Amino acid sequence: MGAALSLAALMAACATAPSPVGPGPSPNIPTPPAGTEVQTGEGLTPPFMRGQDIVRVGLLLPFSLRPQDASALYNAAELALFDHGGPNTLIIPRDAGSDEASANAAARALVNDGADIIIGPVLREGVAGAATAVRGQNIPVIGFSSDRTVGGNGVYLLSFQLEDEISRIVSYAAERNIRSIALLAPSNEYGRRVETALRAEARARGVTITTAQLYNRTDADAAAAATALAATIRATPTQGILIAESGTPLRSISTALVRGGVDQRQVRFMGTSVWAGEAQREPSLAGGWYVSPDPTARTDFESRYQTTYGQAPTRLSSLGYDAVALAALLSRDQGSRGFSRTAIENGEGFAGSDGLFRFRANGAIERGLAIIEVGQNQTNVLEAAPRRFPGQGS
Repeated sequence: MGAALSLAALMAACATAPSPVGPGPSPNIPTPPAGTEVQTGEGLTPPFMRGQDIVRVGLLLPFSLRPQDASALYNAAELALFDHGGPNTLIIPRDAGSDEASANAAARALVNDGADIIIGPVLREGVAGAATAVRGQNIPVIGFSSDRTVGGNGVYLLSFQLEDEISRIVSYAAERNIRSIALLAPSNEYGRRVETALRAEARARGVTITTAQLYNRTDADAAAAATALAATIRATPTQGILIAESGTPLRSISTALVRGGVDQRQVRFMGTSVWAGEAQREPSLAGGWYVSPDPTARTDFESRYQTTYGQAPTRLSSLGYDAVALAALLSRDQGSRGFSRTAIENGEGFAGSDGLFRFRANGAIERGLAIIEVGQNQTNVLEAAPRRFPGQGS
């Protein structure tokens, strides 16, 4: 059996569940175990864990900057610890702060705490700060940024990689003879990354980018850009429109395109994973395609989280679960010695709560991605996410 199947086995639900995290003395950071002390040469050690070969998992989250995301990530990490962590696994949470310097200081504190692996932060600046703090310490970092430039040299990015999503949707469209695509995207870092990735993939696939409309991310500006694009398409037809949006701007765009006369029988609407969970609620997107991590695996995680905490998880929370589950898997037999680059970069990958993934040597993540079609109040899987990576045996 491969490593992907091994982590998949870790995802099975347990019979009972932990209690939701309650507020501690700080409104943002969970309360550490009572009576915690620092032991010289070992690190942070609760009294009840004295004498054990402790695996210390540092958790750097934006408790003060983005408390909702931090709380959901922490809950998911706690759930993974309960499900899969051994009695010698200790999670040490710290606030990553708001910038590179604060994340660096928090990561250095985790090094002093004896952390064997650091999970987080979320922001690229935070991951960069943590990477600097552990340089030369042989402590891997599994961050949640999607910016590939901060990965590598023992820093891994457990995130949703935009460039891979664009590659997947464009290659799927090209295989179905869609050879011209227009773009609608916000005029921000996300939108510019989408445009860069789209143009690169289009060149590789022999696809023409007919036009790219970038706009200020408001409902009104998004609708105006869509109306202008609809007029352009009447003069210069295109076979597909990539709409790199979510929320109310996405609904404004799709409605404006239909009102502008775009015929969805001739022009395919397409999107990234940010469509997940909301596209099926917008009738004007029916028939559209979007790329997504394995929706079946995600459903299992969401059900487990909902049952435990009485609320739906955020989109990022599954990353916290998978990171801690991975740490539990790697340390199960060898303790902290299991956190080697060879083990983390296992080519067979791992099956997590968003499906199949593996880490490349440069720290970037590669995911098995599905193609989803939007129906009326439902979605249909057109092409399932792979169960193993190319070149890997059964």
